[in-house]
Amino acid sequence: MKKSELIAAIQREILRHELTTFVDEPPVSSKGGKGVVVPGCSICRKRANTISDFLEHIAHDAIPPLIERLSQILER
Repeated sequence: MKKSELIAAIQREILRHELTTFVDEPPVSSKGGKGVVVPGCSICRKRANTISDFLEHIAHDAIPPLIERLSQILER
């Protein structure tokens, strides 16, 4: 894998995530709930109250699995 392909794969993974809001564990309507809107990564449904929390999510939750997948491809 070329260095440019590696960089492109990492950039795609980072840009896939977004700091927005999502409904966390919506209770069923029969129980009278509509869920709670929380800030965080809507792709992973991971809460992030600050930009620092979101960056930690990218660094600890998103990038390591990507590096693992890419290293398996390189080992072939």
